[in-house]
Amino acid sequence: MKKQSLNDLYYIKRELTSIIRELRSISIGVRNDFKGVGSDRCASCIDSVINNCCKLQKTLNNLDTNAVTEQFANSHK
Repeated sequence: MKKQSLNDLYYIKRELTSIIRELRSISIGVRNDFKGVGSDRCASCIDSVINNCCKLQKTLNNLDTNAVTEQFANSHK
């Protein structure tokens, strides 16, 4: 991958980490600040999104950037 593509990947991973942190904070806030079945269900939905983001983050962290061709990288912009 070219340097620009590697930089883009770095910023995507950094932003994803920020999103996960914010979602965790929201989930904790919903559970602590609101009481009732609706708040638990809402927090559970947020937790589901967090889990999906964590799976994506794991995939990005395990990405072999040497195996990604420039043609593939350019086709997904």
